[in-house]
Amino acid sequence: MKTQRGVLLLPVALTLAVVAALAYTMTREGGMNVSAVDAQYDIEVARYLAASGMQVAKWRGSVDDCDDDEADYGTLRLPGGSVTVSSAKENKGILTVSLTATTERKSVLALTRAMQMIDLDNPKATTIIGPGDADTTIVKGGSASLANADTLTATEGSAHPLLLFKLTPELDRASIIQADLKLTKKSGNNSQPGRLLSAHRITREWNKNATWTSPRGDATVWTTAGGDYVETPAASVVIDPGSGAYNGVYTLRIDTLAQAWANSPPANYGLLLKPTALSNVPFISFDGSSKPELSLRYYKRCT
Repeated sequence: MKTQRGVLLLPVALTLAVVAALAYTMTREGGMNVSAVDAQYDIEVARYLAASGMQVAKWRGSVDDCDDDEADYGTLRLPGGSVTVSSAKENKGILTVSLTATTERKSVLALTRAMQMIDLDNPKATTIIGPGDADTTIVKGGSASLANADTLTATEGSAHPLLLFKLTPELDRASIIQADLKLTKKSGNNSQPGRLLSAHRITREWNKNATWTSPRGDATVWTTAGGDYVETPAASVVIDPGSGAYNGVYTLRIDTLAQAWANSPPANYGLLLKPTALSNVPFISFDGSSKPELSLRYYKRCT
């Protein structure tokens, strides 16, 4: 397992140094002052070497039960020069590394950085299901809350389901490997091309009383009617992808969105389901039998 992780992570560090060399080649071709470009190139190489060395130190500590001794790897040769760790200390999961990067032309850069370590030796899994008041459907022209209904209804331009999955404390600053949002379609018999359901990150707090115009069902208003959300979807899924209706589980891969929630739990306002070419398509809610799930695989942070 450690070897596999090394195969995945070490090329990232090595690539940083290679990128610097490529950037230099492009810059030199268009530069007029060769000596000035050479000097700038060497500075950039030192910077990339130092960044690469930091990532190697973090990886080595993370794959051996958060051990700072492993992060103190001494001297490492990389394309373009070398990196030497002078100090690596771990305290409550925070690894502080001091190192010196030296290029082949003898430019030197000293760097100290504190980094959160991840326990890469112990992958974990969990499934999160929200309570009944953590989802609702906001309907254009509707004022009543639908938070306690057993379905979430999706209609393009007029009905948006909202869901909130609160992450457990162990997921705070964890490294998300995979995040699957699972929704169960309750009924429906339409099958048309281009029928999509997209998950979007909500950008402000809301509650079970939310409506099409208000995040709390009171005098407060959404910036845009229908909910405040990031326009670019975190993921999308085709509804009824075959020749007939499929009433079952649909899965949306929302790794990036879940990682953002893990990185900053206070900014987790949940997600909005935005339909395209869908009309009154129901999905089972947190109050139903086959509830929405957020299934996570992750590495927890070192503590």
